[in-house]
Amino acid sequence: MVDDFTIALGELATDGGWVFWALIGLAFGIGFSLLSIGYFLRNPNAPHLSQTQWRQLLAQPANNQILLNNLHNQLSDQQRAGQILEIEQGLFSVIKRRITFAFILISTAPLIGLLGTVTGMTSTFDGMARNSSMTQVDVISKGISEALITTQTGLVICIPSFIICFVLWIQYRQMRDSFRTIEASLKTNN
Repeated sequence: MVDDFTIALGELATDGGWVFWALIGLAFGIGFSLLSIGYFLRNPNAPHLSQTQWRQLLAQPANNQILLNNLHNQLSDQQRAGQILEIEQGLFSVIKRRITFAFILISTAPLIGLLGTVTGMTSTFDGMARNSSMTQVDVISKGISEALITTQTGLVICIPSFIICFVLWIQYRQMRDSFRTIEASLKTNN
């Protein structure tokens, strides 16, 4: 089974050309980006509470009155708004930047696949124009194969990655909504 996978991957790499390898590199970049977003969503890091306490408080802000009171007591009355902003930046700034970056990376996958389509068709027409030892059908099929492999690879990378990133974005929005509840509670407990 592993040998079959290795052989199939080798054929894809050969037939897909250099654009296929660019897509594989992009896939690893997207994967790392999505994993880091998931990590930061599950391990909130902000001042005044530990990661575990933030995770508990953000999961159920209304049911964690002890943690909320603890946080309220740690904030000074004169600088409360600035401290709340500092907490918000600690919780969300990295995640927001990484989600934006991940969406940009994901959107480039079909474009790079399209680049593979163009290079495949270019090599097809170039091969047809030259006198080659290969038959014309072989030249055409090799170029079309490269075009289709890279287009398909770009879409296979893009579609599942977009779905995963969108799910992470929903979790991010839920976490921000929970923080808004906490923020309102901290502002009203003056």
